Amino acid sequence: MNVEIKNIHTIKSLIKNHREKVISITGNAENMKAQEVLEIAHKDGVKIYPKNTKITALCKSPNVKDLKSSGYELGNLVLILDEVQDTRNLGSCLRSASFFGVDAVIIPKNNSADYANTAVIETSTGGVYDLNLYKATNITNAIKELKNNEYWISGFSEHADSEIESKDFSGKNAIIFGNEERGIRSLVEKNCDETLKITQKGKVSSLNVSIAVSIGLHNISNKL
Repeated sequence: MNVEIKNIHTIKSLIKNHREKVISITGNAENMKAQEVLEIAHKDGVKIYPKNTKITALCKSPNVKDLKSSGYELGNLVLILDEVQDTRNLGSCLRSASFFGVDAVIIPKNNSADYANTAVIETSTGGVYDLNLYKATNITNAIKELKNNEYWISGFSEHADSEIESKDFSGKNAIIFGNEERGIRSLVEKNCDETLKITQKGKVSSLNVSIAVSIGLHNISNKL
């Protein structure tokens, strides 16, 4: 399966960082940014099809790996996104995951935005291709398997008693953020080793999930 990318910044990023994912470019140099992208693409040997349209890139879909075949050895930092359904939220979470060096990302097979969605890829600015991606039929079972492989599971909730600053993230960790409206599901939360919250200073009690993920990962990266 291939995807068509229209965002010029994402196309440029993909050519620079993931040339093997770019199959071809279609369009013309309508402005300086488009001209720069075409010059980079030509230099790197990308197939270009001149056409009187804005530039688009035909790219390979992100590679989703088999979670069971991984043996649940997914690196020291795993991000689980429990039913994040907005495509741009998922894309932003993946962009942050790439920026802060997350080793693997897990999403549910159902009731979730998809890695291969065009808006997800564009909002991640191509960061989705930097990550080891997995889908789980059952997030709760995935958590149990991660525990069996010595991962400490931290769920994030605005209702948690402990703040992220109190947590030592040495060793192997999996952190979980939930749905935009409901947060992490109750059964998922029950299977966490602990729940954490981001320190609140003002009156608004919650954050957009993509912002929460970014802040959480920044805190963790400072402790690793």
